[in-house]
Amino acid sequence: MPHYLLQTLIFQVLFLVLYDIFHKKDTFFIWNRIYLTFTPILSLIFPFIKIQALSTPTSQVYVSKLERVINTSSESLVVLGTTGPEQSPTNWWLVLYCLGVIVSLFLLVMKFYKLNILTSFSFKSVLKNQKIVTLPNSSQAFSFWNTIYLGDQLNAEEKKQIVTHEIVHVEQKHSLDQLFFEILKVVLWWNPMMYIYQSRITILHEYLADAAVVSTIEKRNYIEQLLNSAFQTQEITFVNQFFNKSLIKKRIFMLQKSKSKTIAKFKYLLLAPVIIGILSYTSSIEASSTITRSSIENSTNNIDESTSNFFASGEPICPNENSEYNGKLNNYLKLYNGKSSEAIVDIVSTETSKKVRTVYITQNTTQFVRNIPEGTYKLNVVYGKDYAEKQIDGECKAYFTNQIAIETNPNILDFKIVKTKKRINVPSYSLSIDLKNKNQKKTINEEATSSKNVNPKISKKVIKRGAEPKCPNQNAQYDTKIDNYLKITAGKDADVILTLTSLENQKVVRTIHVKTNQVYIARNIPEGTYEYSVIYGDDYAEKTIDNICMAYFKNVKKSEKGVPKLDYNTVRTKKGLNVPSYNLKLEYTPETKK
Repeated sequence: MPHYLLQTLIFQVLFLVLYDIFHKKDTFFIWNRIYLTFTPILSLIFPFIKIQALSTPTSQVYVSKLERVINTSSESLVVLGTTGPEQSPTNWWLVLYCLGVIVSLFLLVMKFYKLNILTSFSFKSVLKNQKIVTLPNSSQAFSFWNTIYLGDQLNAEEKKQIVTHEIVHVEQKHSLDQLFFEILKVVLWWNPMMYIYQSRITILHEYLADAAVVSTIEKRNYIEQLLNSAFQTQEITFVNQFFNKSLIKKRIFMLQKSKSKTIAKFKYLLLAPVIIGILSYTSSIEASSTITRSSIENSTNNIDESTSNFFASGEPICPNENSEYNGKLNNYLKLYNGKSSEAIVDIVSTETSKKVRTVYITQNTTQFVRNIPEGTYKLNVVYGKDYAEKQIDGECKAYFTNQIAIETNPNILDFKIVKTKKRINVPSYSLSIDLKNKNQKKTINEEATSSKNVNPKISKKVIKRGAEPKCPNQNAQYDTKIDNYLKITAGKDADVILTLTSLENQKVVRTIHVKTNQVYIARNIPEGTYEYSVIYGDDYAEKTIDNICMAYFKNVKKSEKGVPKLDYNTVRTKKGLNVPSYNLKLEYTPETKK
């Protein structure tokens, strides 16, 4: 929704800039009226229009990167609560919008009330087949709908010219334009372009009426009357006021202006490339898609469908009515969706086959799913566009009316808490999903192969870089064809030395030294399964034992082995590759001291 609102605002600015530059000073008043009336509507409609010929085709090539985040901290008062449904948080943006609509609607009603009071306490008559309301002790003059309002202090000559002017407003139904923009201002109260559009249409109405009047009376006399006007006007924005001081100068200028040449109408053709450009943008598969309310025919299974709620992305209310949360577990699943398609992700328990959460993600969007109950889960991913919801056998389900692909992610996400004597490991995950183009036949990881004895000379730059000291990493192993990583975050109370050892041959493939309050990312780790050991301390040093260079701390605070094993084996599926990565948060606190 925010993207849709931004799109409409940009389109309206574009149309109005085009009007001010090319059409505002022309005397094609009827054409300009059509322009100002329809371009705001087009701006609201265009984001929903997607022309297939202008869209980018996609295919079902699935590539994901899985990152497991392991929070390691000292064991403290941690109580695991029961799992149950959790109410969705209040949408304060929606509340703010509704308050704005209520206030704007109230102001509009007050304008009608004020106009009704003027009508009720004034004398009514008919002049030239027009309903006239005479305002006592007033010199005002304006019209609304089929009624002309005249102050009783106006002289006969003024009334004659004013009535001729206001009859044009009445006959050309200018009040319809004003009411149209008043309604838009209620619905789009936050949009400044609605107020600017109304000001443009108001002065245009005066140009139309003035042009009609000077065709029947002397132009000079009419201009003199406008110059001599010193009347106050009624503060009702949707009435057509005759004596509006802020508009008189513009009206006189336009009255003295020569009629625009017919050839100038070709400037309206500039709308064509602008509209084509807008439709190309909205039809592009890379553009943020809009959420539409859609319906389908009842099938033999008696599907009862309900229209979708308007939201940008996240956990929609209806499909998550029976979702499960554990507010005392501070874990998360971070989902990033690429630019090619929207996605619906169902988080399904492998133990009970029950869906615990449904997540809708727009293109180029990251969504966090938090408070996931303990257990192991798999992900069912649907790619498509035009999000909707329906009831099947009493259960609300999310789906796409235009479905592109279905994928079951091969990764099993283990959200079980790992307890040790001194630590609690709370797993979280980061998963990237995307639907790639057919022409993108290779990915950065597609040629990834197991590499156990990579020549370290090839990766000298990597060995010298960052927190991987040269001496302990003389025999380190790298596979530059694999774009994986191990992200290490050290706490504030101790430096960290992490040693990554292969479980297959017990060789150390990487030694990493991370200082306090720093983050380091080790990359290009060969395929395999690893264990890691951690030393907390300070005063880093190196020593050689049996021709092997080792890193150590002169002041060791604690040593331990990591509980979870790090599986860096790339998972190959029919539709792509899953490349695992990990995020270790290593914190030494006073409670862990021996």
